[in-house]
Amino acid sequence: MDILGPFPPATAQRKFMIVAIDYFTKWVEAEALATITEKKCEDFFYRSVVCRFGIPRVLISDNGKQFDNLTFRTFCSNLSIEQCFTSVAHPQTNGQTKVTNRTLLQGIKKKLDGVKGLWVDELPKILWAYNTTTRTATGETPFSLSFGMETLIPVEIGLSSLRLTTYDPVQNAEALRANLDLLDEWREQAAMHLVAYQHRVSKFYDQRVRPRMF
Repeated sequence: MDILGPFPPATAQRKFMIVAIDYFTKWVEAEALATITEKKCEDFFYRSVVCRFGIPRVLISDNGKQFDNLTFRTFCSNLSIEQCFTSVAHPQTNGQTKVTNRTLLQGIKKKLDGVKGLWVDELPKILWAYNTTTRTATGETPFSLSFGMETLIPVEIGLSSLRLTTYDPVQNAEALRANLDLLDEWREQAAMHLVAYQHRVSKFYDQRVRPRMF
């Protein structure tokens, strides 16, 4: 979990954005805020993460005062959530969120194209586009890994995709049940794809490392 901003003030003086991403599925939740107090962060996490997807085992964040305080620590402790904080010298620990933040910022910039204060209106569209786009690391969309099926996106309505033209209620119900049966295998394949991707990235960067002996 991380905090972005400040942005140009939007309605209700919202100028910050709090972001949470699941490490495996890459599913992103985000919300625009006027202030970034510990209570706001706790409310967002409980409402958008715990109540929708369940209680996570570990929460990784930087050691900003919004996350590293008695109120938020107590909240996590009561739910048996282990808090992990990134050190100032090693921000890569929270690299997953940092990469997502960069993608969201690029999406906001493209959508607004210089128009100030409207980024809040575009945020749901940007999140939807991110969660329904195949991620390189897993080879799957965050939506499919979270819910066990691919969602119907607006562009398919205009183009009359194969899923629309061949839709059959009976076959669709059977396909959904089959997807649920195969969900564990689907996620296992995504996990192997993720490990292979991380290995390729590590190998690429290790080529530029110059070993030094002390």
